[in-house]
Amino acid sequence: MSTVNEERADLTTRETLEEQVSSTIARTYVVVVTFQPDLDVLDRQFRRLALEGMNVIVVDNCSSTQSDVSDVASRYGFECIPLNTNEGVASAHNTGIDRIRSRNGDYVVFLDQDSIPREGAFRTLVRVFLSFAQDAKVAAVGSSYTLQEGAKGSSFVRFGWFHFKKIYCEDVEEDLHRVDFLISSGTFIPLSVIDVVGRMQDELFIDHVDTDWFLRAKSAGYYSYGCCSAALDHALGEHTLKVWFGRWRTVPVHKGFRYFFIFRNSLWLYRQKYAPAQWVSADLVRLLYIFLFSGLLTSSRGGNLKWMLKGIVAGCKDIRDPAAAEIIHDIKRTEMS
Repeated sequence: MSTVNEERADLTTRETLEEQVSSTIARTYVVVVTFQPDLDVLDRQFRRLALEGMNVIVVDNCSSTQSDVSDVASRYGFECIPLNTNEGVASAHNTGIDRIRSRNGDYVVFLDQDSIPREGAFRTLVRVFLSFAQDAKVAAVGSSYTLQEGAKGSSFVRFGWFHFKKIYCEDVEEDLHRVDFLISSGTFIPLSVIDVVGRMQDELFIDHVDTDWFLRAKSAGYYSYGCCSAALDHALGEHTLKVWFGRWRTVPVHKGFRYFFIFRNSLWLYRQKYAPAQWVSADLVRLLYIFLFSGLLTSSRGGNLKWMLKGIVAGCKDIRDPAAAEIIHDIKRTEMS
């Protein structure tokens, strides 16, 4: 008899949890930031989000195909916010957050235009979040990912001295991992945490937007978690290159101007009080790898070096320096048009 009662209690608990998950999903909005997206990939992403029953807000950063992006969004009943100028990923995220607040939403999941969640991924994120005590200081729960080129992905990260301690989901049995930061794509964040930690830093524009926010959250005493069973397919950079440097490494290859933001934003972040020394030491090594691979070993090394040097100079100044703002203006006019 006790066994039957226990089974009924377990069933009631599961039903209650699923009701909580559904209620939370109803107050969660996926913010997809687009810029010159592959419309076929975007359609596949939107189809998956529609099948998952997600609320979706698309923020388009002044793509040349903006009307097409809006058409694809409307096909699935998603709202599209077309921006008149490209102000970067951080500003687009903040625009999405403002729209969620106007709709009385409580949670956001950021999603890149080339990230496609797998079935049930976001319900899994919510289920994990609800498993924590109500007074737990949880900043975010993030998805695992695989690179679409088939390279090894799913590396959650902890800080180490002069290196990042990477946790690959295929190498571990545990599903949930406490981490020091997450990529924004596929990450579930309560707006109440954003109220405390602050919005995304607009001036960072594209690179380290998520790093900066998670460093601030960590400094404020919040913890972040990566969940292996919440999976998505994600493209990292324009493409990736496998190189041997002590071991085989998968290196994302970007357009030249991205190295301006990578170097500038890293150097600016190093000087912030909330940036821990371990992260600084590990990221310095990362910049060295980028300099060696993209600045010396690729066919586009000349242009890459030019952008890196510009980023180093700008990174030694204030994030709002007028000279950097002029460079970004030129990038938007010539490199991102």
